Amino acid sequence: MKKGIIIAIVAVVAVAAIVCGVIFLGGNAPKVEVADSADVLNKVISTYAEEEKFFAMGGDFTNPVDNAAGIYSLEDKESVVATLHISEDLIGQIDEAGSFMHAMNANTFTSAAFHLTDAKSAETFAASLKDSITSTQWMCGIPEKLVMYTINGGEYVVYAVGAADLIDNFSAKLVAAYGEAAVETVNEAIA
Repeated sequence: MKKGIIIAIVAVVAVAAIVCGVIFLGGNAPKVEVADSADVLNKVISTYAEEEKFFAMGGDFTNPVDNAAGIYSLEDKESVVATLHISEDLIGQIDEAGSFMHAMNANTFTSAAFHLTDAKSAETFAASLKDSITSTQWMCGIPEKLVMYTINGGEYVVYAVGAADLIDNFSAKLVAAYGEAAVETVNEAIA
């Protein structure tokens, strides 16, 4: 009888481990359903309390969005490089970008989400993107802090750069919104 109960318990634990796949079998972190790069950012922005909000714009100059993130067209590479601080060679590794930035001063807050064509390249993409952002020749002051995350196993790379308090808040909201699907890759002062 005791042997039967032990076998049943072991069987239940084994099935749970296989189903979960994370703890016992080393499976991947859970994925979060995301519609597009703008949706990645809007999921974070939608959690801001009224007193945390600031006047912001999303999208690009042709298709701007007020106070929400929007898709940033990749057709004008020069604009993508200048606005989102991504190097031109990295643009070939993405098929979509979303943006959300402070409407008065992009150095105060700029965020972008990139959908990578190959999630396996997320680590090298993020390292190159960090180099591109930190080597930017800023006008009207230098942002204080940079954070960067991969989401859904590298499917998306998200960054935010700007005033430390705004970046810390964005970072906390992103982690709360995406949980284990988000992995921090950069969190450092740049000024």
